[in-house]
Amino acid sequence: MIDTQAKRKTTVSQDPPAFLHVDNLRTEITSRRSGRVVRAVNGVSFRLERGRILGIVGESGCGKSMTAYSIIRLLPRSARTVGGRIELEGVDLLALREGEMAKLRGTRIAMIFQDPMMTLDPLFTIGDQLAEPLRKHKGLSGGPLRERMLELLRQFSISSPETRLRQYPHELSGGMLQRVVGAIALAADPELVIADEPTTALDPTVQAQYLDLLDNLKKSRDLSLIIVTHDFGVAARLCDDILVMYAGRAVEKAPVEATFDTPLHPYTQALLKLVNLSDTDGGDHFVTIEGSPPDLSEPIEGCPFAPRCPHKMPICADEDPPEFAVDSGAASCWLYSETAT
Repeated sequence: MIDTQAKRKTTVSQDPPAFLHVDNLRTEITSRRSGRVVRAVNGVSFRLERGRILGIVGESGCGKSMTAYSIIRLLPRSARTVGGRIELEGVDLLALREGEMAKLRGTRIAMIFQDPMMTLDPLFTIGDQLAEPLRKHKGLSGGPLRERMLELLRQFSISSPETRLRQYPHELSGGMLQRVVGAIALAADPELVIADEPTTALDPTVQAQYLDLLDNLKKSRDLSLIIVTHDFGVAARLCDDILVMYAGRAVEKAPVEATFDTPLHPYTQALLKLVNLSDTDGGDHFVTIEGSPPDLSEPIEGCPFAPRCPHKMPICADEDPPEFAVDSGAASCWLYSETAT
């Protein structure tokens, strides 16, 4: 239950510069057939401090993956970022030319994709594909190149690394392929790694091993990570902070403990309720949040979650809520306004 006695408005803070600062990010997708524009990411803002792990969670279609692709500037042809700023230690990534951005990919920022086959070419061996970033960004060749490749495979707990270098992607299991993709992403020692649903295709045992591996690599390399996931279990196991997205917007931000102990936004509460139901019902039936997300190609009046919200008030139908600071987190919800009725 929301404690409305804890209401207080957001105040403007003079925080020091963050390692990564995303401010009012807006990315649109244009349908080639209809020409309709989908506001996939609509005014998302957040900060990521060095050495921390941020989990971006939400239902499918909420904009979390498009947020990740926008940060690293690897959007599909039908999508484009139309506004906002993405600053990596003060450098606005959106203002860089593509050639300048390409130099940062791999060396300062890298991505682990959900499907390893989006990264791996079936026509080349694992060794060929792991060598590419090391030659390009580290200038390695010959013996030092081979030693570094073997070292990376060992860091990702890949068995028989000498054999793996000669194998092709189809010869490896899904869990092994995901580890190879991780090794390629970290080959040039990036400072920020974005992982888009990195454990979705893995069975629970392999998933747990992979999450532990990412956590250990984060600590040993002082990495900052963004984990995009629909799975609160993954977020709870790995993340320091949580950003909850709905309808292309950030509706709640909080440390991971606060998100699970005292969720602020009604949408976050509903998601966690579904997780609890799934844990207790043994998965015998499918549970959902009543109603459907809004059509992001149409203008949205008021709060986008209002039609599905058990706490909606008259103002929710008319005005989109700003972000209100609450305890250690923040929520875009009129329940935390001192004046809303």
